[in-house]
Amino acid sequence: MEFIFSEQIWKDKDGNIASTHVVIMERDGYASCRLSLYPNENVQILSCVYVEERLRHTGICTEMLNAVESQYPNRRILVYVDEWAPDYVRNMYLQRGYVVMTN
Repeated sequence: MEFIFSEQIWKDKDGNIASTHVVIMERDGYASCRLSLYPNENVQILSCVYVEERLRHTGICTEMLNAVESQYPNRRILVYVDEWAPDYVRNMYLQRGYVVMTN
């Protein structure tokens, strides 16, 4: 499976990198997520994780997260999971060693 990484680098008024935001999308648009990196933080924030409903439970999300971890391996990943999210979502992130926060 092929994923597209679109990296956006945001700089402060002095020209220093303030944050980097990466949009990751499965080539055909069936899955996507966003990764935010801040130079002075020891975690990277995963958000906006989406898989087209008819393709959930097919491994696309796992492949996408593997691609993210491969491309950006240096920090732990923090992800916010809504209280109402199914248990399998929270468990998937915990099994991967992510820091899971609840909204």
